[in-house]
Parts: sequence; structure tokens; C-alpha cells
Amino acid sequence: MSYPLAEHGVHMRRPEPRDIPAILRFKNDPEVAAALGGFSTGYSQADGEDWLARRQSRSDELVHAIATIQDDTCLGHVGLYQIDHRIRSAEFAIMLGEKSAWGKGIGGAVTRWMVDFGFAQLNLNRVFLSVLASNQRAHRLYTRIGFVQEGVLREAQFKNGQYHDVVCMSVLRKEWP
Repeated sequence: MSYPLAEHGVHMRRPEPRDIPAILRFKNDPEVAAALGGFSTGYSQADGEDWLARRQSRSDELVHAIATIQDDTCLGHVGLYQIDHRIRSAEFAIMLGEKSAWGKGIGGAVTRWMVDFGFAQLNLNRVFLSVLASNQRAHRLYTRIGFVQEGVLREAQFKNGQYHDVVCMSVLRKEWP
């Protein structure tokens, strides 16, 4: 099943084996990896295949490829992780790895769509995320669309030989516009 965001020229669909080369290119790009917590570089084809297999088998995740409507080219992925139906909570994450798609509103539109989906279709009450404190662009986006900063995990991430603070944010169903 595909979920279009026609005004941005993209749609969300389940990740497929043909997406692995693009996902690996993004994950191995130092500029993309620098903005994302937990990511480094050096991922292999086997790592990509393992990533896809885990996305297809996990019942506590809902991950979609972000792809162009025009030719179905993969631009990244977005998902809800650690979905807990008992407490109605999930973690949000996005990787928009195609740099030509940056700054065009796609990340914000996809984020809104995924959070909407979580509240409306999965009956979630809370969606949370973590973002590197140095990723001010993402922090501003999340604040603008309704996420609230809950705290800072000091020096919680180690990347490129140094520690980085991680900002924790969330949005509740009753706060979502």
C-alpha cells in the first residue's frame, strides 16, 4: 500500500530490496550520518539486507520508504519504533538521505503524516523522538510542528571521536494540531 503526499511529490510505501542501494548510500554518507544519532558509516550490502529483513519481521515497528511519485526513487525512510500498544506510545525517526530533497518541506510533511498515522491508525497517545542537540534544523522543525522538549541527555551519543548531547522531545495526541 502506498500513501501519497502529492503536493511534495513523494509517497510512503514499505521498503523493498531495490531500496537497499539508496539506503546504504545515505547511511554511508558522512554528512547524512553526522546529523543522525546512532548512525555511523561503513555499512555493507549484508548490513542493508539485514536492515530490510528486520524491518519486515518486527511487529513493534512500522517503517516506510520515502519515495518519489514520479519514478519511485527512494529518498530515505520514516518510521515508528518501539510501538507499545498497551501504553499507546512509539518512537519516531526519519532519515531523508537524498540531499536534493532537503529544504523542500518533505521532511516536515512526512513527519506530520507519520505522527498523524500513529495517532489516527495506531491509536497512540504519545510519540517521542531524540535528536542530536547539534542538529538545530531538525530541532526547529520538530518544535514548529508541535513536539515539546522534555530534556537533554548529556553526552549520550559518541560520534566522530566526541560526545554529543541528545534532546528528547514528544507530542501527545491532545496537543497534536
